[in-house]
Amino acid sequence: MSRLRRSFSRPFLIAASCAIAASVLGCRGRTTYPRAPVILISIDTLRADHLPAYGYRDVATPALDDLARDSIRFESAYSHVPLTLPSHATVMTGLLPPENGVRDNTGYSLSASSPTIAETLRGAGYSTGGVVSSVVLANGSGIARGFDFYDDSIEATEPGVSLGSVQRAGGKSEAIAESWITAHGAAPIFCFLHLYEPHTPYVPPEPFASTYRKHPYDGEIAAADAIVGTFIGFLKQKGLYDRAIVVVMSDHGEGLGQHGEDEHGILLYREALRVPLFLKLPGRERAGSVVTAPVGLVDVSPTLLELLALPPRASSGESLLSERPSADERAIYSETLFPRYHFGWSDLASLESAGFQYIHGPDPELYDTRTDAEERHNLAGSLPPAFRKLRLALLAIPRPRQAPGASDPEAVRKLAALGYIGAASPSEGATDLPDPKLHLGEIRDLKTALRLYQDGEFPQALAAFSALLGKNPAMGDAWGALAEAQHKLGLNEEAIASLRRQDQLAPGSPHVLLSFANEYLETDRLPEAVQYAKRALAIRDLPDAHELLARIYLASGDLPSAEAEARRVLEGHSGRVMPMVVLAQIARQRGDLAGALRLLDEALASIRASGGMEMSNVHFLRGDVLARAGRNSDARAEFEREIELFPNNTSAWASAAILDASDGRREEGLTSLERRAAGSRTPRGYRAAAQTFRILGDSRRAAAFEKLLRGSLVARNRP
Repeated sequence: MSRLRRSFSRPFLIAASCAIAASVLGCRGRTTYPRAPVILISIDTLRADHLPAYGYRDVATPALDDLARDSIRFESAYSHVPLTLPSHATVMTGLLPPENGVRDNTGYSLSASSPTIAETLRGAGYSTGGVVSSVVLANGSGIARGFDFYDDSIEATEPGVSLGSVQRAGGKSEAIAESWITAHGAAPIFCFLHLYEPHTPYVPPEPFASTYRKHPYDGEIAAADAIVGTFIGFLKQKGLYDRAIVVVMSDHGEGLGQHGEDEHGILLYREALRVPLFLKLPGRERAGSVVTAPVGLVDVSPTLLELLALPPRASSGESLLSERPSADERAIYSETLFPRYHFGWSDLASLESAGFQYIHGPDPELYDTRTDAEERHNLAGSLPPAFRKLRLALLAIPRPRQAPGASDPEAVRKLAALGYIGAASPSEGATDLPDPKLHLGEIRDLKTALRLYQDGEFPQALAAFSALLGKNPAMGDAWGALAEAQHKLGLNEEAIASLRRQDQLAPGSPHVLLSFANEYLETDRLPEAVQYAKRALAIRDLPDAHELLARIYLASGDLPSAEAEARRVLEGHSGRVMPMVVLAQIARQRGDLAGALRLLDEALASIRASGGMEMSNVHFLRGDVLARAGRNSDARAEFEREIELFPNNTSAWASAAILDASDGRREEGLTSLERRAAGSRTPRGYRAAAQTFRILGDSRRAAAFEKLLRGSLVARNRP
């Protein structure tokens, strides 16, 4: 057993040995349920204190209320890290973040050295199926390991969409889970259903949007409850619910402005860590009972193994059904490295024990959560016994930092072979970094800049990101956002320079490496583009990386390699749209217009069937194929549809203008192009207009936009 695990085995910490001993002793006489169906439902970003089952009165959750009556409810359940991927890694492995090595949503994947509950159950004869609603938990994260079926068919609608925004409506995920259970319900099953409501953005569907207009976070909770209700109704109809072990939980909470944090990841107060946790046993055993002793999500995996009478694994958790004589025996560990790796601030760690929470950072804090549930009164200054006890306990815990990127030795070897040696972040060895809670204003400034970007105000966003980085050049996320704004403006070389700064702060992040590859593709530096896409794949086998490689090979004229990469994605993600778009482009280049049109129609049908958002370039390419086939009227409609959905698609502007000119509507087309380019106020738009006007022989307008382009490049902002 490692030094880290030995440390976590101390009596005041989560004890692996307790779980093992309990199993050897026959679980102290507790009932087990061999081969019972297992259902794990994770509702992302759900605060415990925003559910009626935990005393909240401003939202209606009838499904979760019914489940609480059928279940054991855990009053004091805590997440060990307020981030989606590392929290789920802990749930699946029964190992805390310093042990399983997953410390953030980006730059990490779960190593094969950390066995998952899905692997164990599959080895015991279970059919295992998982359906997730966020790209954060996609296959390459490692969470899929052990699942026979794992649906993560979630795509960004266009480049530059933030990772947290790439999500699927929970109702769609629930329907997929139903379909899988219907096909496998005769065997013992383990089904994992992940819902991304109520994660930001808070945009609940009707009728919840109207009912909770002033409190959209609660509206998303109500929407998630309705999805859970549908799923539980299905389980009952299939005769599974009564005999199943059902766990419903959240991975972490949400700040909602308390202590200055709107969302999660930066601070470790209870609003971000205390989560709902329900355990329904077969036959509703112990229905309606409440456990007040502190428990952690690390306990879910060992609990399932105990209930199923399966051999225990090394774990930092213990059974949720353990009978501890006193809650004082246990402390729940939590951490966040997000401030360090994203903003250059100090990481934080926490222990929750015996009614106190100690938060370790530059300015240590202690709260008596029994009398101060909202943690408004920091008791650390008076140095009470609880402060000294918990501080010493936390300092005794080894907390090695696995830096984001290539922590895995095999990935490091692959990266070295590809000519990439990422240096550690400058803050990696620092011990006196700023206190995150004193810099939350910078987060608000970053969100303001991001809103400008999302509203298409790219020059203003660029200026805002630059000003922010002038104050804090260690904000890796701001460098990435600046690169996206520069990309939208057509400032590719500047975007590459910004990505270099981000890569220095968080070396080896696959998403940063893919951004490099995309910029090199846009600037026609195809060897570099291939190199960076392969570097991303060396760290994580991402479908996005294979899709980007397919586009690069397509641009270089290597159609067989482009086709192979696109088909590789479709083998594991049959519903993805982008590979079909690439295959359509290949068919077009081979002169197979009918085949290209068929593939694009399949892509649109897939979007409609999944209920997903429209994807950029699908209508543009369909218009291009139709124009080549002489169906100009239909082509024009497709170009206009693309522009309606994605107003900044300059290729669609240019193609619409050229098509109008070829149909004898030259002036109408040129005027429309002029209006769109002038309205864009971006170098990219000016450049596309100038090139198109040259093609169409309008030297006056071309010269005017070339002048605007030069002026915009001279006046561009740099951090």
